[in-house]
This record gives sequence, C-alpha cells and structure tokens, in this order.
Amino acid sequence: MISICVHIYNYYAYPLVRRLTTQIEQMKAEEEFEIVCIDDCSKGYYLNQNTGIVDIAKYLRLKEHVGKGRTMGLFPKYTSGEWLLFVDADSKLPDQFLKTYMQYVDKKVGAVVGGAIYDPRDNDHEHRLCYRYGTKVECRPVAERAKHPYQLFNARNFMIRRETFEKVKVDPRMGRYGHLSLMLGYRLQMNHIPTLHVDNPVTVGYVESNAEYLNKTVEEVENLVKIYNEMWEDQRFCRQERIISSYARLRRMGLCGIYYRLFGMTKALVESQLVGGTTVSLKIFRRYKLWHFIQAARYPDKKKEL
Repeated sequence: MISICVHIYNYYAYPLVRRLTTQIEQMKAEEEFEIVCIDDCSKGYYLNQNTGIVDIAKYLRLKEHVGKGRTMGLFPKYTSGEWLLFVDADSKLPDQFLKTYMQYVDKKVGAVVGGAIYDPRDNDHEHRLCYRYGTKVECRPVAERAKHPYQLFNARNFMIRRETFEKVKVDPRMGRYGHLSLMLGYRLQMNHIPTLHVDNPVTVGYVESNAEYLNKTVEEVENLVKIYNEMWEDQRFCRQERIISSYARLRRMGLCGIYYRLFGMTKALVESQLVGGTTVSLKIFRRYKLWHFIQAARYPDKKKEL
C-alpha cells in the first residue's frame, strides 16, 4: 500500500485531495492507497474551506502549529502503507501521477523523487523572484536531478519506504527549522539509501510575491544558521550547502566583517530591485542571502537596528 501524506497549513487543500481520490477511483485501486491529511493548526478560514476533506480522506488537526518538518514525522503513526508519498498541499497533479509512482513500488530503492515545475504564467514582475529561483535552483529537470540525487532532492513531491523514512526523518529539534529538502537529501546520502529521480513532477500552485518570498528567505536563512550551529562539525554537510560553504570561506579569510559592511551599503537597493521584479539576478540574490547569514551568525543583535 501507498500512504499519501498531505501536510496542510493555511491552504485550500480540498482540490488536491479530490484529485487524488479521482485518480485512485479511475485506477480502481482503492485497496492500494490511503490518503492521510494533517492540518498544522491552520486559521479558521482555511479550516472551514477544508471541512470536505473529512468525507474523502483521513483528516487530523493539530492543536498548535509545529511546522512541516515536525508534522512530517507524525505521518508514520497515522498511516499503514509500506510506502509514504509526500505531496505539498498546493500541488497540481499530472494526469498519471499515482499510476507513475506505482511503477516503482517494487524497485530496490529507498526513495523515489518526482520533482516539481512552475507554470510559466507565474513569471510576471510580482512573482518573478520566487519563479526564477524555483525554476533555476529548486526544480531541476529529471536528467539533472539524476546526476545529483541527494543534493537535488526535493521534499515537495517524493515517495519513500516506511523503514527508510524512519532512518532519515528529521530530528524533531531540527524539524522546526525547515530546509527539509536539504536535510532529507543529506540523511539519505549519509545512510547510503538508493534514491531514484523520475519524471513525475507536480506543478507548484502557490507562488509567493517578491516581497513575501524575500521575507520568507530571510527567515529561512536565519533557520539555516540554527542548523549550522547544530551541525558545524560535520564538514561534509557544510561543504555541500552553498551559503554555509561561502560563509566558512569568508570566515577562514577573516572577511566576514568586510563583506557585511560593504554589501550592507547596497542592501536597500538590492531589496528594491528584488521586490520590484524588473531586475532579478540570482547571483545577487545569493549574496543577499549570504549577508543575512553573516548577520544571523555573527551580529544577531544588529537585526533590530536595520
């Protein structure tokens, strides 16, 4: 059996769940699948929108918001399948989504990664930052993903054996920090788990505005510093994560302070360009992220001043 696991937080997930049940019915495979949704303490508006899910899937609500990482760790308790299929609530599914995954349940692998794509119609000025970073960095074609199965792991859409997930699931302490693709990919690599990338992408349904994505990025970078503080002795991990490796190189050269001051002089201009969406340079965006990493790692008290 494949247990389909959907983490919900402040999103209208009923269309996804309805689409999943339709595909199961079309295949006449009701005995081969179960759908389990866990709502991560969404606001009342979204709870009301998703009330219909209880009629077509197992639906649980958490009393407090714990984050996607911690919620993901709860699914084995409420599912029974040999395989766990994780899919984000905003995903738009291809027609043969479940049928494609079924082809791999007998393969001698621990995880199967379907990937994700963006709708080109979302490439407008208001959403360009999220769109460009998503298409160029996070959501690579299957041929490219297959060459780097762990580094390009994407937690938005993947299937994993239950026993494998128990080995690699993120520690609850770390789960609150996000970066699930990074952490799960690395733990699969460290445990030498065969990981297969296939062409079965979902389309990202919710694309953040430039301002929203920039704010989320700052929060993610600050959380990455917390992960670094827990794992700084693991040199292999630090070399693989680009922002951390750049920070470590500057630190060895004694240049963190200089970089922080010099880039800080242009930070407001960079933010204006990224939010405006007319000039979106991923190279400059990486430098922006590195600046925030240095601030969170070395100058946390200055955040309130800027």
